[in-house]
Amino acid sequence: MKNISKYACFLLLNILFCTSLFAEVSFSGFAGAKMDFYSTDPEEFDPGLNIQSFFSGQLSLSDNIMLNAEFSLKTDDIIENSIFKEADAKFTVDEISLVFRKQFPIGTNYLSAFAGTYEPIGSDIFLRRQFGIKSIASQITEGWLGLSGSIIYPVFGVGGSDVIHFSSKPLAAGVYIYVNHELEDSYVFNGDFRFAGNFRYFTFDLAAGLGIPMETDTDDDAFLWVKTLYWRAGMNLLIGNSETTSLFIQAGFSELTFKKKNNKFSLNEDSAYFLFEPRIKAKQVKIHLSAFSFPEETAEDFIFINGTTGANLNVFSDSLYLFGRTFTLGMNSAFAFKDKNIFDLIDDFSDINEDDYNITIAPYIMARFYNGEIHFMTQLLISEMMDSNFGDAFKINLGYKTQF
Repeated sequence: MKNISKYACFLLLNILFCTSLFAEVSFSGFAGAKMDFYSTDPEEFDPGLNIQSFFSGQLSLSDNIMLNAEFSLKTDDIIENSIFKEADAKFTVDEISLVFRKQFPIGTNYLSAFAGTYEPIGSDIFLRRQFGIKSIASQITEGWLGLSGSIIYPVFGVGGSDVIHFSSKPLAAGVYIYVNHELEDSYVFNGDFRFAGNFRYFTFDLAAGLGIPMETDTDDDAFLWVKTLYWRAGMNLLIGNSETTSLFIQAGFSELTFKKKNNKFSLNEDSAYFLFEPRIKAKQVKIHLSAFSFPEETAEDFIFINGTTGANLNVFSDSLYLFGRTFTLGMNSAFAFKDKNIFDLIDDFSDINEDDYNITIAPYIMARFYNGEIHFMTQLLISEMMDSNFGDAFKINLGYKTQF
């Protein structure tokens, strides 16, 4: 995968360099960056600063050929390790895809070849690309490492997809075929089916897939040896719309294994994903009340919550004006358990103690700034203050996203 990403980057740069050869070429994209200012010492203030940033662009080579690319960067503390000298950072090629569009009587067909993470399940990026809608994702799953946001399970690897957007109704259906090396000892052949729709008071995105590890060293008499199947599924549902009181639901899992030896399914509980969010819209104020359980690797990049399972209350107004600019003012409060999923709470709730959860209060403001949006938030961890860990009790987030 690393070598493929390098070659894909090289190809992308060459195409960008040669865009002057195409009179009809156009380019659009998104970019963003966020700084986290915090203390590295739990007992006294010792400043630390991390940066997360991303770039996502679409190059239209013609009316029917599009090239998409997305990159992200995440640094370690750049105060302790000066960014102008040497600082550890994680650079990721999130997506490179080439899309061919063709119009048919039944609808528009999108044939894609991709490398990386492509339109992951759980993200609303598929809905935005197919139906041109605004984001319907929950604010508590907002991140700054790309457009995808929360992911129930990724469509990750090298492969292709074929999606048909029907002309008679606002519906789209597609298949994804790809190969990755998610397991250390074997390549995995994957297939997923997706079905989505966008109506006035109902939006949905449903997907299910199967991973087949292709082992080669188990049996000398076999070319390939399959012992385990990995099932997965996920959904996004919005009942209502952004202009009404609504209900947003996300649910799914990424590892439901089936082995012929014991002839039964086994769910990896750490891969379960659940979000139930009623959204109340009043005249000037919006209230989002969420109950959630996220995989740990998914939740670690969220900015509003500090845990994997719990409840969240987000009260905000997005119709305020100051100096002729629209801005959003809100207060986010979260109660979240650390490193526990919903099954852990059901099985061992009596063993929960005060060290297992976080209580967070976070006032924030978002405002339009030039061609983008600036975001400022202060987080106060009440649970850390109760433990006299004043250094860990405060965090400041400053971010900016723009579209061009």
